[in-house]
Amino acid sequence: MSHTDIVPEHSAIRNYLSQHHLPLYFSKPVLAHVETYMVAATAKGFRGKVVDIAEYSHCHRTSLGHFLAEGKWDERVLQQRVCVEALAQVKVISERTAEPLFVIHDDTIAQKTKPSSQAQSPIELTGYHHSHLRGKVVFGHQLQATVVACADVSLIHSIDLYDKNQTHPDGKVVTKIDRVCDLAKSLPLPPHGGYCLVDSWFTCPRVIDAYAAAGYHFIGALKTNRILYPQGIRTSVQDFAKYIRKEDVRLVTVNGSSYWIYRYEGALNGIANAVVLLCWPKQAFGEPKALRAFCCTDISLETETIATYYAKRWPIEIFFRQSKNNLGFDTYQVRSAKAFIRLWALLAWTHLYCTVGLGQPSPFGDGLRRVRKQVQQDRLRYVYECAQKGIPFYTVCERLSIA
Repeated sequence: MSHTDIVPEHSAIRNYLSQHHLPLYFSKPVLAHVETYMVAATAKGFRGKVVDIAEYSHCHRTSLGHFLAEGKWDERVLQQRVCVEALAQVKVISERTAEPLFVIHDDTIAQKTKPSSQAQSPIELTGYHHSHLRGKVVFGHQLQATVVACADVSLIHSIDLYDKNQTHPDGKVVTKIDRVCDLAKSLPLPPHGGYCLVDSWFTCPRVIDAYAAAGYHFIGALKTNRILYPQGIRTSVQDFAKYIRKEDVRLVTVNGSSYWIYRYEGALNGIANAVVLLCWPKQAFGEPKALRAFCCTDISLETETIATYYAKRWPIEIFFRQSKNNLGFDTYQVRSAKAFIRLWALLAWTHLYCTVGLGQPSPFGDGLRRVRKQVQQDRLRYVYECAQKGIPFYTVCERLSIA
Protein backbone atom coordinates (compact mmCIF):
# COMPACT_ATOMS: atom_id res chain seq x y z
CA MET A 1 0.00 0.00 0.00
CA SER A 2 1.45 3.34 -1.02
CA HIS A 3 1.39 6.69 0.73
CA THR A 4 -1.48 7.78 -1.51
CA ASP A 5 -3.70 5.34 0.41
CA ILE A 6 -3.18 7.26 3.63
CA VAL A 7 -3.81 10.83 2.48
CA PRO A 8 -7.11 12.44 1.49
CA GLU A 9 -8.21 12.44 -2.12
CA HIS A 10 -7.83 16.22 -2.25
CA SER A 11 -4.14 16.11 -1.41
CA ALA A 12 -2.55 19.33 -2.74
CA ILE A 13 0.39 17.41 -4.16
CA ARG A 14 -1.88 14.98 -6.00
CA ASN A 15 -3.88 17.88 -7.39
CA TYR A 16 -0.67 19.46 -8.69
CA LEU A 17 0.24 16.24 -10.51
CA SER A 18 -3.20 16.19 -12.11
CA GLN A 19 -3.04 19.85 -13.12
CA HIS A 20 0.05 19.07 -15.18
CA HIS A 21 -1.64 16.04 -16.80
CA LEU A 22 0.88 13.54 -15.43
CA PRO A 23 -1.84 10.83 -15.17
CA LEU A 24 -1.78 10.81 -18.99
CA TYR A 25 1.87 9.73 -18.98
CA PHE A 26 2.33 7.70 -15.80
CA SER A 27 0.46 4.74 -14.34
CA LYS A 28 -1.20 4.99 -10.93
CA PRO A 29 1.63 3.08 -9.19
CA VAL A 30 4.23 5.42 -10.73
CA LEU A 31 2.23 8.50 -9.70
CA ALA A 32 1.97 7.05 -6.20
CA HIS A 33 5.77 6.76 -6.03
CA VAL A 34 6.22 10.31 -7.40
CA GLU A 35 3.85 11.65 -4.75
CA THR A 36 5.61 9.61 -2.06
CA TYR A 37 8.96 11.08 -3.12
CA MET A 38 7.58 14.64 -2.95
CA VAL A 39 6.19 14.04 0.53
CA ALA A 40 9.44 12.48 1.75
CA ALA A 41 11.70 15.07 0.10
CA THR A 42 9.92 17.95 1.80
CA ALA A 43 10.16 16.34 5.25
CA LYS A 44 12.81 17.43 7.72
CA GLY A 45 16.03 15.44 7.63
CA PHE A 46 15.62 14.12 4.08
CA ARG A 47 18.97 12.88 2.68
CA GLY A 48 17.92 11.64 -0.76
CA LYS A 49 18.26 8.01 0.28
CA VAL A 50 15.76 5.31 -0.61
CA VAL A 51 15.31 4.47 3.07
CA ASP A 52 14.12 8.07 3.65
CA ILE A 53 11.47 7.67 0.95
CA ALA A 54 10.41 4.29 2.37
CA GLU A 55 9.45 5.97 5.66
CA TYR A 56 6.50 7.53 3.83
CA SER A 57 5.44 4.45 1.87
CA HIS A 58 4.09 0.99 2.61
CA CYS A 59 6.30 -0.31 -0.18
CA HIS A 60 9.55 -1.92 0.87
CA ARG A 61 12.68 0.08 0.11
CA THR A 62 13.69 -2.55 -2.48
CA SER A 63 10.49 -1.76 -4.41
CA LEU A 64 11.32 1.94 -4.32
CA GLY A 65 14.87 1.19 -5.44
CA HIS A 66 13.45 -0.83 -8.36
CA PHE A 67 11.16 2.10 -9.21
CA LEU A 68 14.20 4.36 -9.55
CA ALA A 69 16.62 1.97 -11.24
CA GLU A 70 14.40 -0.22 -13.40
CA GLY A 71 10.83 1.07 -13.23
CA LYS A 72 8.85 1.45 -16.47
CA TRP A 73 8.44 5.23 -16.61
CA ASP A 74 10.04 8.06 -18.54
CA GLU A 75 11.78 10.66 -16.37
CA ARG A 76 12.07 12.92 -19.44
CA VAL A 77 8.37 13.73 -19.02
CA LEU A 78 9.11 15.30 -15.63
CA GLN A 79 12.21 17.05 -16.97
CA GLN A 80 10.24 18.55 -19.85
CA ARG A 81 7.41 19.63 -17.54
CA VAL A 82 9.91 21.46 -15.32
CA CYS A 83 11.44 23.26 -18.32
CA VAL A 84 8.08 24.29 -19.77
CA GLU A 85 6.55 25.38 -16.47
CA ALA A 86 9.60 27.39 -15.36
CA LEU A 87 9.83 29.26 -18.67
CA ALA A 88 6.09 29.89 -18.77
CA GLN A 89 6.12 31.36 -15.26
CA VAL A 90 9.02 33.76 -15.80
CA LYS A 91 7.72 34.77 -19.22
CA VAL A 92 4.37 35.78 -17.68
CA ILE A 93 6.21 37.76 -14.99
CA SER A 94 8.35 39.48 -17.64
CA GLU A 95 5.26 40.45 -19.65
CA ARG A 96 3.54 41.80 -16.54
CA THR A 97 6.49 43.72 -15.08
CA ALA A 98 8.36 44.63 -18.32
CA GLU A 99 11.52 43.26 -16.62
CA PRO A 100 14.14 41.31 -18.59
CA LEU A 101 14.32 37.52 -18.44
CA PHE A 102 17.53 35.93 -17.13
CA VAL A 103 18.94 32.49 -17.97
CA ILE A 104 21.63 31.39 -15.51
CA HIS A 105 24.07 28.51 -16.03
CA ASP A 106 26.48 26.93 -13.58
CA ASP A 107 27.80 23.57 -12.49
CA THR A 108 28.35 21.84 -9.18
CA ILE A 109 29.73 18.57 -7.84
CA ALA A 110 27.87 15.91 -5.89
CA GLN A 111 30.84 14.53 -4.00
CA LYS A 112 31.01 10.77 -3.37
CA THR A 113 33.38 8.44 -1.54
CA LYS A 114 35.80 6.77 -3.91
CA PRO A 115 34.91 3.06 -3.97
CA SER A 116 37.37 0.30 -3.21
CA SER A 117 39.07 -1.30 -6.19
CA GLN A 118 37.32 -4.51 -5.10
CA ALA A 119 33.83 -2.98 -5.27
CA GLN A 120 31.62 -5.04 -7.57
CA SER A 121 28.97 -2.37 -8.19
CA PRO A 122 30.37 1.16 -7.72
CA ILE A 123 28.27 4.24 -8.45
CA GLU A 124 28.14 4.71 -12.21
CA LEU A 125 29.58 7.67 -14.16
CA THR A 126 31.59 9.08 -11.26
CA GLY A 127 34.97 10.69 -11.80
CA TYR A 128 37.43 13.28 -10.59
CA HIS A 129 36.46 16.92 -10.96
CA HIS A 130 37.91 20.20 -9.75
CA SER A 131 35.76 21.75 -7.04
CA HIS A 132 35.93 25.54 -6.96
CA LEU A 133 34.13 25.47 -3.61
CA ARG A 134 36.72 23.21 -1.99
CA GLY A 135 39.65 24.40 -4.10
CA LYS A 136 40.77 20.89 -4.96
CA VAL A 137 39.98 17.83 -7.08
CA VAL A 138 37.18 15.67 -5.65
CA PHE A 139 35.46 12.43 -6.65
CA GLY A 140 31.79 12.34 -7.61
CA HIS A 141 29.28 13.50 -10.20
CA GLN A 142 29.50 16.84 -11.98
CA LEU A 143 26.16 18.41 -12.83
CA GLN A 144 25.14 21.35 -14.99
CA ALA A 145 22.08 23.27 -13.93
CA THR A 146 20.07 26.10 -15.45
CA VAL A 147 17.88 28.56 -13.54
CA VAL A 148 15.52 31.04 -15.20
CA ALA A 149 14.56 34.24 -13.42
CA CYS A 150 12.64 37.47 -13.71
CA ALA A 151 12.08 40.22 -11.16
CA ASP A 152 12.41 38.50 -7.77
CA VAL A 153 11.38 35.01 -8.97
CA SER A 154 13.96 32.36 -9.88
CA LEU A 155 13.03 28.80 -10.91
CA ILE A 156 14.97 25.65 -11.68
CA HIS A 157 14.86 24.88 -15.40
CA SER A 158 17.05 21.80 -15.79
CA ILE A 159 19.62 19.55 -14.11
CA ASP A 160 21.91 17.41 -16.27
CA LEU A 161 24.81 15.09 -15.60
CA TYR A 162 28.06 16.17 -17.22
CA ASP A 163 29.77 13.05 -18.54
CA LYS A 164 33.29 13.63 -19.83
CA ASN A 165 33.02 10.53 -21.98
CA GLN A 166 29.80 11.46 -23.81
CA THR A 167 30.39 12.02 -27.52
CA HIS A 168 28.57 13.37 -30.57
CA PRO A 169 27.75 10.99 -33.44
CA ASP A 170 30.93 12.21 -35.16
CA GLY A 171 33.02 11.06 -32.20
CA LYS A 172 33.74 14.50 -30.71
CA VAL A 173 33.34 14.89 -26.96
CA VAL A 174 30.23 16.76 -25.78
CA THR A 175 31.48 19.73 -23.74
CA LYS A 176 29.77 21.99 -21.23
CA ILE A 177 29.83 24.72 -23.87
CA ASP A 178 27.98 22.43 -26.29
CA ARG A 179 25.24 21.83 -23.73
CA VAL A 180 24.77 25.53 -23.03
CA CYS A 181 24.63 26.37 -26.74
CA ASP A 182 22.07 23.61 -27.38
CA LEU A 183 19.89 24.88 -24.54
CA ALA A 184 20.00 28.43 -25.93
CA LYS A 185 18.34 27.15 -29.13
CA SER A 186 15.33 25.92 -27.14
CA LEU A 187 14.56 29.21 -25.38
CA PRO A 188 11.62 31.46 -26.29
CA LEU A 189 12.19 35.04 -27.40
CA PRO A 190 12.18 37.18 -24.24
CA PRO A 191 9.25 39.65 -24.13
CA HIS A 192 11.30 42.55 -22.72
CA GLY A 193 14.88 41.57 -23.37
CA GLY A 194 16.89 38.72 -21.94
CA TYR A 195 20.35 38.02 -20.59
CA CYS A 196 22.48 34.92 -20.17
CA LEU A 197 24.42 35.05 -16.88
CA VAL A 198 27.47 32.81 -16.40
CA ASP A 199 30.80 32.53 -14.64
CA SER A 200 34.13 32.80 -16.45
CA TRP A 201 34.07 29.15 -17.60
CA PHE A 202 31.28 29.85 -20.11
CA THR A 203 32.44 33.27 -21.33
CA CYS A 204 33.38 32.53 -24.92
CA PRO A 205 32.30 33.55 -28.45
CA ARG A 206 30.31 30.33 -29.03
CA VAL A 207 28.01 30.93 -26.06
CA ILE A 208 27.67 34.63 -26.88
CA ASP A 209 26.74 33.84 -30.49
CA ALA A 210 24.29 31.10 -29.50
CA TYR A 211 22.44 33.45 -27.16
CA ALA A 212 22.54 36.30 -29.65
CA ALA A 213 20.83 34.02 -32.18
CA ALA A 214 18.15 33.27 -29.56
CA GLY A 215 17.58 36.99 -28.89
CA TYR A 216 19.53 37.31 -25.63
CA HIS A 217 22.45 39.46 -24.55
CA PHE A 218 25.31 38.03 -22.52
CA ILE A 219 26.82 39.01 -19.16
CA GLY A 220 29.63 36.85 -17.81
CA ALA A 221 32.66 36.91 -15.57
CA LEU A 222 36.08 37.23 -17.23
CA LYS A 223 39.37 35.72 -16.18
CA THR A 224 41.93 38.45 -15.62
CA ASN A 225 44.28 36.98 -18.22
CA ARG A 226 41.78 37.66 -21.02
CA ILE A 227 43.06 39.96 -23.75
CA LEU A 228 41.69 43.48 -24.36
CA TYR A 229 42.64 46.00 -27.08
CA PRO A 230 42.46 49.50 -25.54
CA GLN A 231 43.34 51.94 -28.33
CA GLY A 232 44.46 48.95 -30.40
CA ILE A 233 47.09 47.83 -27.89
CA ARG A 234 46.99 44.12 -26.99
CA THR A 235 47.07 43.61 -23.23
CA SER A 236 45.54 41.38 -20.57
CA VAL A 237 42.92 42.60 -18.13
CA GLN A 238 45.33 42.30 -15.20
CA ASP A 239 48.09 44.23 -16.98
CA PHE A 240 45.66 46.91 -18.15
CA ALA A 241 44.41 47.32 -14.57
CA LYS A 242 47.87 48.42 -13.43
CA TYR A 243 47.45 51.68 -15.35
CA ILE A 244 44.00 52.56 -13.98
CA ARG A 245 44.07 55.46 -11.54
CA LYS A 246 41.59 56.43 -8.84
CA GLU A 247 40.26 59.30 -10.95
CA ASP A 248 39.43 56.80 -13.75
CA VAL A 249 36.98 54.74 -11.69
CA ARG A 250 33.51 55.24 -10.20
CA LEU A 251 32.16 54.03 -6.89
CA VAL A 252 29.11 51.87 -7.54
CA THR A 253 26.86 50.23 -4.96
CA VAL A 254 25.32 46.83 -5.75
CA ASN A 255 23.07 45.04 -3.24
CA GLY A 256 24.49 47.07 -0.37
CA SER A 257 28.17 46.57 -1.26
CA SER A 258 30.36 49.25 -2.87
CA TYR A 259 32.90 48.71 -5.66
CA TRP A 260 35.32 50.85 -7.63
CA ILE A 261 34.54 50.17 -11.30
CA TYR A 262 36.34 51.07 -14.52
CA ARG A 263 34.35 50.74 -17.76
CA TYR A 264 36.11 49.60 -20.94
CA GLU A 265 34.28 49.38 -24.25
CA GLY A 266 35.92 47.77 -27.25
CA ALA A 267 37.31 44.52 -28.61
CA LEU A 268 38.29 41.36 -26.78
CA ASN A 269 39.85 38.22 -28.20
CA GLY A 270 37.10 36.67 -30.33
CA ILE A 271 34.57 39.40 -29.47
CA ALA A 272 34.31 42.42 -31.73
CA ASN A 273 32.78 44.84 -29.26
CA ALA A 274 31.61 44.59 -25.66
CA VAL A 275 31.68 46.35 -22.33
CA VAL A 276 34.18 45.08 -19.78
CA LEU A 277 33.92 46.18 -16.15
CA LEU A 278 37.05 46.02 -13.99
CA CYS A 279 35.95 45.97 -10.35
CA TRP A 280 37.57 46.22 -6.91
CA PRO A 281 35.88 46.22 -3.49
CA LYS A 282 35.75 49.70 -1.97
CA GLN A 283 38.58 49.00 0.48
CA ALA A 284 40.84 47.16 -2.00
CA PHE A 285 41.26 49.42 -5.04
CA GLY A 286 44.35 48.54 -7.05
CA GLU A 287 45.02 45.21 -5.33
CA PRO A 288 45.67 42.58 -8.04
CA LYS A 289 44.09 39.69 -6.06
CA ALA A 290 40.93 41.72 -5.47
CA LEU A 291 40.41 42.49 -9.17
CA ARG A 292 37.31 41.03 -10.83
CA ALA A 293 36.20 41.54 -14.45
CA PHE A 294 32.86 41.14 -16.21
CA CYS A 295 31.87 41.22 -19.87
CA CYS A 296 28.54 42.47 -21.27
CA THR A 297 27.47 42.44 -24.92
CA ASP A 298 24.72 45.04 -24.36
CA ILE A 299 26.74 48.23 -24.64
CA SER A 300 23.62 50.36 -24.09
CA LEU A 301 23.43 49.36 -20.41
CA GLU A 302 24.68 51.70 -17.71
CA THR A 303 27.58 50.48 -15.58
CA GLU A 304 25.40 50.17 -12.47
CA THR A 305 22.81 48.17 -14.41
CA ILE A 306 25.38 45.67 -15.70
CA ALA A 307 26.70 45.10 -12.18
CA THR A 308 23.16 44.74 -10.82
CA TYR A 309 22.16 42.30 -13.54
CA TYR A 310 25.22 40.12 -12.99
CA ALA A 311 24.38 39.93 -9.28
CA LYS A 312 21.17 38.16 -10.35
CA ARG A 313 23.33 35.09 -11.06
CA TRP A 314 23.34 34.37 -7.33
CA PRO A 315 20.01 32.41 -7.28
CA ILE A 316 21.66 29.40 -8.91
CA GLU A 317 24.15 29.23 -6.04
CA ILE A 318 21.21 29.43 -3.64
CA PHE A 319 19.51 26.60 -5.52
CA PHE A 320 22.57 24.38 -5.12
CA ARG A 321 22.82 25.15 -1.41
CA GLN A 322 19.11 24.67 -0.71
CA SER A 323 18.95 21.43 -2.70
CA LYS A 324 21.97 19.98 -0.95
CA ASN A 325 20.75 21.02 2.50
CA ASN A 326 17.09 20.02 2.08
CA LEU A 327 16.58 17.72 -0.93
CA GLY A 328 19.54 15.36 -0.74
CA PHE A 329 21.20 16.73 -3.89
CA ASP A 330 24.60 15.29 -2.96
CA THR A 331 23.82 12.62 -0.34
CA TYR A 332 21.93 10.09 -2.48
CA GLN A 333 23.33 6.55 -2.48
CA VAL A 334 21.71 4.91 -5.52
CA ARG A 335 24.31 3.42 -7.82
CA SER A 336 22.87 3.22 -11.34
CA ALA A 337 22.94 6.24 -13.65
CA LYS A 338 19.25 5.88 -14.45
CA ALA A 339 18.38 5.93 -10.74
CA PHE A 340 20.23 9.12 -9.81
CA ILE A 341 19.18 10.90 -13.01
CA ARG A 342 15.58 10.07 -12.07
CA LEU A 343 16.22 11.35 -8.54
CA TRP A 344 17.42 14.68 -10.00
CA ALA A 345 14.26 14.89 -12.14
CA LEU A 346 12.11 14.29 -9.05
CA LEU A 347 14.20 16.81 -7.09
CA ALA A 348 13.71 19.51 -9.75
CA TRP A 349 9.99 18.79 -9.89
CA THR A 350 9.70 19.03 -6.09
CA HIS A 351 11.71 22.27 -6.00
CA LEU A 352 9.42 23.75 -8.66
CA TYR A 353 6.35 22.68 -6.69
CA CYS A 354 7.65 24.45 -3.58
CA THR A 355 8.27 27.68 -5.53
CA VAL A 356 5.26 27.97 -7.87
CA GLY A 357 2.91 25.11 -7.03
CA LEU A 358 1.21 26.69 -4.05
CA GLY A 359 -0.92 29.33 -5.74
CA GLN A 360 1.66 32.05 -6.29
CA PRO A 361 5.48 32.20 -6.64
CA SER A 362 7.35 32.18 -3.34
CA PRO A 363 10.93 31.63 -2.15
CA PHE A 364 11.80 27.95 -1.85
CA GLY A 365 12.23 28.12 1.92
CA ASP A 366 8.77 29.59 2.43
CA GLY A 367 7.23 27.07 0.05
CA LEU A 368 8.99 24.17 1.74
CA ARG A 369 7.55 25.14 5.12
CA ARG A 370 4.06 25.41 3.61
CA VAL A 371 4.33 21.98 1.99
CA ARG A 372 5.45 20.45 5.28
CA LYS A 373 2.36 21.88 6.96
CA GLN A 374 0.17 20.59 4.12
CA VAL A 375 1.52 17.06 4.55
CA GLN A 376 1.03 17.17 8.31
CA GLN A 377 -2.53 18.40 7.87
CA ASP A 378 -3.24 15.62 5.34
CA ARG A 379 -2.02 12.97 7.76
CA LEU A 380 -4.01 14.44 10.66
CA ARG A 381 -7.08 14.62 8.45
CA TYR A 382 -6.62 10.94 7.62
CA VAL A 383 -6.45 10.05 11.33
CA TYR A 384 -9.56 12.13 11.99
CA GLU A 385 -11.48 10.45 9.16
CA CYS A 386 -10.37 6.99 10.35
CA ALA A 387 -11.68 7.81 13.83
CA GLN A 388 -15.03 8.82 12.37
CA LYS A 389 -15.21 5.52 10.45
CA GLY A 390 -14.27 3.46 13.50
CA ILE A 391 -11.04 2.09 12.02
CA PRO A 392 -8.92 0.48 14.77
CA PHE A 393 -6.04 2.54 16.16
CA TYR A 394 -3.48 -0.19 15.38
CA THR A 395 -4.56 -0.24 11.73
CA VAL A 396 -4.07 3.53 11.51
CA CYS A 397 -0.59 3.19 13.01
CA GLU A 398 0.28 0.47 10.50
CA ARG A 399 -0.81 2.60 7.57
CA LEU A 400 1.19 5.58 8.88
CA SER A 401 4.26 3.33 9.28
CA ILE A 402 4.48 4.03 13.02
CA ALA A 403 3.28 0.63 14.31
